This record gives sequence, structure tokens and C-alpha cells, in this order.
Amino acid sequence: MRIEWWSVKPPLWAIAPLLAVLALCGCAPPRTIVTGPEADRAERFFAGLPGRVVFPVKASFSGTAAPVAGDAVPFVAGVSAPSPEEETVGLYDPLGRGVAFFANDGRRVVTTRGPAAELAGFRGAAPLNAGPVSLARILSGAPGYAVATAEAARYEDGAWSLSDGRQTLRSDPGRRFLAGAEYRVPGMRVTVEYPGRESADPPERIVLSIRGAKVTLRRDPE
Repeated sequence: MRIEWWSVKPPLWAIAPLLAVLALCGCAPPRTIVTGPEADRAERFFAGLPGRVVFPVKASFSGTAAPVAGDAVPFVAGVSAPSPEEETVGLYDPLGRGVAFFANDGRRVVTTRGPAAELAGFRGAAPLNAGPVSLARILSGAPGYAVATAEAARYEDGAWSLSDGRQTLRSDPGRRFLAGAEYRVPGMRVTVEYPGRESADPPERIVLSIRGAKVTLRRDPE
């Protein structure tokens, strides 16, 4: 079935800020706060995850956006990041025409309209003061912010979590890699999940949720 890209303007317009920020909200299972040696181990575990992402990072994704009501919208995305302070995420329609570009300088995420912005119904977005977040690390399955001293906890299945004012991180039950995260920036909370992830390699699937809308990204083979 053919999908007319220009007939689904509102859904794409709605997810563009989400892709710009990659920030989170959601209901988490019960946690038990841990202290002492276990808390230290959990903090060291999460603090070491960003270092597993080697820059420059280049990757492309195909995906769908499912709004609160309506059909899923297909799109293509790509990230190019020479460093965590020089990142660009591109959003394209299914024909490969640029809709929007999100540039991160380690302090702000700035949005630029692409040549197909009008056709896709994208009207732009104000710069977002997200602080030192790395979009490439999030898309690569690592914490978006540097990990500092925070509250450590353990889920019933053995997974660790670490939470501070900007992010809540959750490991897999085997404590081998990041299984999900919550990022909080001004005015927005976004959940990031990596379903089916089985190793510390870049996740093949990423699911973002915000205000009832869901975006699914599948990493293209390199």
C-alpha cells in the first residue's frame, strides 16, 4: 500500500522535537535503593558506558512514528557526529528529501528546516537548552549525559539503575549494557528503550516515547 507522505503532516510535525531532544517519561517497576559497595559498583558501571562509543559516529535508521491517534508514519533518519560537541541528526521523508536537521553543540540543540519541510508539514522548533547531552551516544545505546554521583537502585530482576536530575539509567538484568533510559530537559521527558538488545554493541532497535506518541528506529546495516 502506498503512503502519501504529504497526507500525514501532523504526525511528523509532532515527532520532530522528540528526535531533536531524545529526552523521557514513563512508569518504571519498583526499585530498591542500594548503598555502599553495590552503589559504587553500579555508578562505575554506568560511568563506563559512554566510553564504549567511539567517535566519529555515523549511522542511518529507518523508522515509523505512531501518534496518539492515527496511522504510523514512515521516515528515515541519520546521525553524523565527529564528537559529542559536534553532532547532526537528519530527518528525511521516505523519498530521501531532507525535512529537518538538528545540530547539537554540547549545549543547545538547534533545528534547521530542510528543503522538504513544507511538504512534510514541519514548521520548525525553537532551540533547546539541553546541556551537555550526546545524541549519538543515545542512538548508540549509551547514556546521553556524563554519569555523576546519583541515586543507585536495584530492580527485582537484578538490573541496576542510576538516577540524577537529568537522567535515569537502567541496565539489563545481567548488568552488561544499557537497556533503557529517561532524559529530562526543560519542558520535556522522553523514554528511550532498546528492546531485544543482547550485547553492548549498538542496538538494532530503539523505541522513543513521549506524551503517548511512539517512535521506532531500526539501525541500518553498516
